[in-house]
Amino acid sequence: MSEALAGPQVGGVEDLTASGLLALARDQKATEERAAAGLLETAARWADLHPPESIHDAASFTVSGWEHEEPIAGEGAPLVAEFCVAELGGVLGMSSTAAKKLIGHALELRHRLPRLWAQVHAGQVPAWRARAVAETTIHCSPALTRKAAGFVDAQVAAVAGRVGPAQLDRLVAEAIKCYDLAEVDPSQDPEDGHLHVDPRHVTVDTEDVHYAGTMRVEGELDIADALDLDRALAQGAAERKALGSTESLDVRRAQALGELARTQTALDLHSQGADVTKAEDGLPVAREVVVHAHVDAGFSGDATVFGPTGRLE
Repeated sequence: MSEALAGPQVGGVEDLTASGLLALARDQKATEERAAAGLLETAARWADLHPPESIHDAASFTVSGWEHEEPIAGEGAPLVAEFCVAELGGVLGMSSTAAKKLIGHALELRHRLPRLWAQVHAGQVPAWRARAVAETTIHCSPALTRKAAGFVDAQVAAVAGRVGPAQLDRLVAEAIKCYDLAEVDPSQDPEDGHLHVDPRHVTVDTEDVHYAGTMRVEGELDIADALDLDRALAQGAAERKALGSTESLDVRRAQALGELARTQTALDLHSQGADVTKAEDGLPVAREVVVHAHVDAGFSGDATVFGPTGRLE
């Protein structure tokens, strides 16, 4: 090793104090960030000089597993000729994919995230942070419209680009919701597609009878109906307990629901062989109970006379 490499360099960093080294590091970082902002400007200008001759000649990203290709920047950003990407990448010593991202980020920021673009060139937001936002808005699914991207731009610029990945994802999701960009699949969970699928239902699984003689009931009601039903079951359970029931609360609530299902507190009783299917109010009879009673009977002339008492088996 030569003395020039091994020994201290006069006027170099070896001669600086601790505070001097910190000041130098700060200046070098500022220079690096200015250069990164300038490189974005250069990449955008390079794209301006190389528009594609047709849509088929435009630079794009091939999406793995999909037949379509994604543009290097979102809606509203100009297209760029494919051939110029490799040339810029060669000068910068980067791959064509990296060069596409650089140009795409520059165009995304300049045309769709203008507030963030201005903050980058004012030295308020580092280029790398702005590029992370651009990467998200470019490859968002579903694709963000220019207005939706502007919404994200306004929110991010308000905090000088200081958003983490999770916060950025939430902002994008909010933009998608605000601008109705997501296509709701009615076959999905009603909680996700409630505008297209009404989730209200009451289902009695009559195909699955438990060995204890029970069936499963599942339902989803309007909030008011659900709260009213809950109060009615609570009251019914409390009344059964007051009348001496020793069953658990869950059992008493289930029994109270059964009582509500019959629409009245007493059962409709019909004589043997009756074919009445509706009550006086026109509603269907909830349950028909046939009682076989054995009573004493005799004759008085041609008339049958029943005794005052009988028995049930």
